[in-house]
Amino acid sequence: MKGHHIKIIIAFCILILSAVPAVAQSDWPNRPVTIIVPAGAGGGTDQTARMLAKRLKEKFGQPFNIVNQGQGSGVVGIRSIADSEPDGYSLGVIYNFAHYLPMGQANLSVRDFTAIAQYNFDPAGFHVHADSDWRSLPEALDAIKADPTAYSIACGGGCGGSWPIAVLTLFDKWGIDLEQLKMIPGQGAAAALQDLAAGGMDVVPSSVAEAGPLIAAGRIRGLAVFGGQRLSAFPNVPTLEELTDIKLPLGAWRGLVGPAGLPDGISAKLEKAMQEIVSSDDWRLEMAERGFGVQWRSITEFEAFMLQQQCEVRAILEDFSL
Repeated sequence: MKGHHIKIIIAFCILILSAVPAVAQSDWPNRPVTIIVPAGAGGGTDQTARMLAKRLKEKFGQPFNIVNQGQGSGVVGIRSIADSEPDGYSLGVIYNFAHYLPMGQANLSVRDFTAIAQYNFDPAGFHVHADSDWRSLPEALDAIKADPTAYSIACGGGCGGSWPIAVLTLFDKWGIDLEQLKMIPGQGAAAALQDLAAGGMDVVPSSVAEAGPLIAAGRIRGLAVFGGQRLSAFPNVPTLEELTDIKLPLGAWRGLVGPAGLPDGISAKLEKAMQEIVSSDDWRLEMAERGFGVQWRSITEFEAFMLQQQCEVRAILEDFSL
């Protein structure tokens, strides 16, 4: 009888423990939520994260507070997301991080996160100083090909990130010796663009939206946007295809994730809220006004996309031997 009694107690305890997460999920969120942004203030990742935070607060009635952690080319912030407790109170905006492992920066994988939703894709842009002698993209590419060591090219964040991968792919197709390039890592696109405006860089690849304020101020010029269509917010920036006949629909993506192990109930709530936000006219209008592209992918679609990107980026880095 004693053994039977112990089995009943154990079964009851297991039942109670298994019910706790469900209760927690049903109450979530009952306090403020942190959104970790692995980039500095002012860039595209920060801007879109703050747009999300405002709308998520309206959806859930709790503050969604932005914490910028752009150190180490975003490694610090992305590691912080992965290492957070999977309780729904620490989330993060994520972008291409597949290069960290092959470049020896961090051992991170898609499996370290819980996908929630992708909300953005932006084609890469190719930017130079307003006083640059290069008046067109082919002029810039020919000059860099003639002397790859003579020019400083910003990576924005890490040199295997979305923007440098896009421009390196272009350089490779143009026949530029990638081994000789001077690629400079930094603290994100916003900081790199400021360096460009100050004359400290020759080329900065980033989204055109991120460069928009400095383009409008006449401090930098956009020579091209990757992709087949000009952006409605920046009609004077020609496309890569117009200028070179090269088709490279490459750029940056952003999405919302949690750490691995985020309960299904919480991720489902967030996915539903994100779908409502991203499909709303208000969101699409503000994204268009700021020059950001809208891209929706659900939990399962976003996870599959990230896994595909992880494979492709690591293969590209092997080919480039950087």
